[in-house]
Amino acid sequence: MKLLLVIDLDNTLVEKDKGTNFLTQRLAEFRKHIYLVYITEETDTSSRKFIAQSKLLKPDYLITSLGSEIYQQGVILEQDWANYLSQGWNRDTIWAIASQFSGLKVRSQSEQTRWKISLSLDMAASLHVIDDLQDLLDFSGLSTQVIFSNGRDVDIVPKNCNKGKAAAYVQQLLQVEPEATVICGGSGNDISLFKLPSPGIIVSNAQTELLQWYYKTHYPWHYLTYYPDAAGIVEGLVYFNILAFPNSWRSQSISNS
Repeated sequence: MKLLLVIDLDNTLVEKDKGTNFLTQRLAEFRKHIYLVYITEETDTSSRKFIAQSKLLKPDYLITSLGSEIYQQGVILEQDWANYLSQGWNRDTIWAIASQFSGLKVRSQSEQTRWKISLSLDMAASLHVIDDLQDLLDFSGLSTQVIFSNGRDVDIVPKNCNKGKAAAYVQQLLQVEPEATVICGGSGNDISLFKLPSPGIIVSNAQTELLQWYYKTHYPWHYLTYYPDAAGIVEGLVYFNILAFPNSWRSQSISNS
């Protein structure tokens, strides 16, 4: 049975990082034995560009825009997931409601997708804006959820959408058991991923939201690494006995830090 390896791109893999190159080399050694999934808050276009520039292994699945889009072989839209999320999703009405909040600013057009509306919280605005927006969307009968991360990013996606649910969908699609799945991440919006009952690798440079959640829950199937970024993933895969412990591990410079 193949291992399902889910790796967050947002705060975990870094372009031109020695750790990223080292991880890619190690994964290439047993690529045929894993289903490789990259997951990100970014759009499919920017994600593919990052994968190409960083010379990452091509994934079996690419999950983008906070789990709202799933691509087979990294390029073919998973239509059943798209149809599922489209139920109760009215993008135009959501835009109209969100535009009423002066504390929210629209992010660039390149960050907007069919199932994700991306905004930024004004530095002077209160965090209560997030709850007020969610309350108004709920009152309007819209099937949405507001995701706040990175201290200012505000994303509106379908209610049944997040990174964790998208990863679980791929897990079921490939018929891989939770114990044969490994989650790797470091972003605040990765919490839904780590709620899955699967081994998880949280890199040491994870964002505050995720670290706070980790220390609060402290599930024994999660491992917080000593190394940051991709070097931390290698460390975690060694910890879970997925990668063999290399003789030169301590002497290899696999991190820029």
